[in-house]
Amino acid sequence: MRKAPARTGGEPALNAADVIRIHRAFSVSECEEIKALAAGRERHPDRFRESGEVRGASQVCWVPVKAAPAWLTERVSTLLGEAAAAFDFDIFRPLEDFKLINYRRGNRVSWHVDCGGGRTSTRKLTLTALLSAPATFEGGVLTIPGQVRELHRDIGDVVVFPSYVAHKVTTLTRGARHALVVWAHGTHFR
Repeated sequence: MRKAPARTGGEPALNAADVIRIHRAFSVSECEEIKALAAGRERHPDRFRESGEVRGASQVCWVPVKAAPAWLTERVSTLLGEAAAAFDFDIFRPLEDFKLINYRRGNRVSWHVDCGGGRTSTRKLTLTALLSAPATFEGGVLTIPGQVRELHRDIGDVVVFPSYVAHKVTTLTRGARHALVVWAHGTHFR
């Protein structure tokens, strides 16, 4: 990780040297199948435990890895394994449960990182997949300092980055944006 010059508008000064982008890692039909995993599962507002602030998605649900289809678990494991090799990170399995997010108009996620204390302390990689066609919504842009604005350019696109990298999702102004987020864990960073 390298230091970037200070930025205006509250954007963090640190950025990642690399972000892995995989175009159409999931087909349109696979994206629909992933979204359907939320059916019948408990949904709740996305809350950050420290503050209780509702920052993001209007609906979040968790899908246990063992309840996910084998093809999805295998694909995500492969993508994270390849990313771990590219970043030279040691990761281990099992994966953390899959997080399905449904952003609606007015939803956003403020600047944050995905690792910290407790059960998140061993998160090493964050994988996020766009499950909605970009033409169906406006705003809701995954933003990482120092990276191109449209990290997700198409439905099924995947972005993988170190979990310590600051990122946000801008305010959704039209439509709905669905996403899958998965974390790979490993030994603590030193």
